[in-house]
Amino acid sequence: MSKPIQTKEDAIQLLNVALEHEWAVSFEYTIHAYSMPKGKFLYQDPIMQKTTDARAQTIQIGVDEMYHSLQLGIIIKQMGGEPSFKTDKVIRYPKIMDNFKRDKETEDMVTNLYQSAEFEEGAFPKIQNMILNISYDEVRHSDQFVAMMEAMKAEGAEEALCFQADPANANKEEAGLLHEIMRLENELLHRYLYYTILFSEHQDLSQRLFKNSIDHMKHWDKNSGILVKLGDVVKIENAEKDAAGMEKSMNPMPSVYPGDDRMSALDTLIPSEEKLISIYETLIPMIPDGEIKEQLEKHLGLNREHVFTQHWLLKNAQKITGLK
Repeated sequence: MSKPIQTKEDAIQLLNVALEHEWAVSFEYTIHAYSMPKGKFLYQDPIMQKTTDARAQTIQIGVDEMYHSLQLGIIIKQMGGEPSFKTDKVIRYPKIMDNFKRDKETEDMVTNLYQSAEFEEGAFPKIQNMILNISYDEVRHSDQFVAMMEAMKAEGAEEALCFQADPANANKEEAGLLHEIMRLENELLHRYLYYTILFSEHQDLSQRLFKNSIDHMKHWDKNSGILVKLGDVVKIENAEKDAAGMEKSMNPMPSVYPGDDRMSALDTLIPSEEKLISIYETLIPMIPDGEIKEQLEKHLGLNREHVFTQHWLLKNAQKITGLK
């Protein structure tokens, strides 16, 4: 950044720019990963020095970015700022290679953001250290994306396409229900992560909420695979597709979440979980007995556990005078 980091406001502004980026790419990278085959495109990872599945490592990079979001948001709150959850645009190209190119360029851009920040001598040394540490995660990611692309070129797979949804699924009720489940799982994943940041000063509450965020991330992961088995692919919310097949969304997930204190946040989570449960309960009887149905039933069970936990978190908080 050209503006030196001299004041607390300068530091918070830098961290929020970074947070908006990390928040978006944590989703974009996983979208790219779940749009490609599992175990098909292998590469020699330059860091781990082992043969690695490009899809699996792209998912892991997305998870890394989610943890960066968590770090940044917590520090912003500790500094008295308000974390921004606006997102950069999310794009998916028809070709896997084009998505990797974008991912690599994104990593280089954010590395430059972090490493070019000009801190006044002695100002915010812990923050400076944190963003430099994050920047070298991004350097690693960039090197890994380069290795993925080089492996695809060597295989002659530069034209390989992402999964495409079977047009027939547009008229299938079960496909529509699963897409709605995916939307809600993603929203709850990020809402719980937001509340983890909001209440980060209290480990008991923040860690319980973080556990639920991870559960929803796992559900989103498994449901993405179920969509592929059903001849479909995960959607990007509010995306427009151009003539070349590129999808772009300027608001791929909510940027504002209900609840700005403990009571209101806990209260708003209950109906959201209950809505998700009701869709699972509608979908599951439509699915034949077997692996897919069993997986959906596991997700339903954990979401019911979330509702139980949320009810008691709220009831217990209401019993205590002065709890905020």
